[in-house]
Amino acid sequence: MKKQVKFLFVAAFAIGLSTPAIAQNTNTTIQEGRVNTNDSYQSGKDNDNATYQEGADNANRSRQRGDINTNQTGQYGGQNYNESIQEERFRR
Repeated sequence: MKKQVKFLFVAAFAIGLSTPAIAQNTNTTIQEGRVNTNDSYQSGKDNDNATYQEGADNANRSRQRGDINTNQTGQYGGQNYNESIQEERFRR
């Protein structure tokens, strides 16, 4: 299971790096461990972030700046922290 999780994370990270800033950004993170930390930033027209964390201590921070921002977070553990900042893109 851990190899699959690592592969999914690497694949999502690689897709995020190869996506232009003005296109759609998709981030899918799955973390299963004692301490899980996810910090993501998305700047594009459409931003989609999905995070699943299962552990004793889970922390997730998502910052999104775009026209359409969606964020789904599921945390299962003793201590859970989630912060989402969503802002509309600056108009020029």
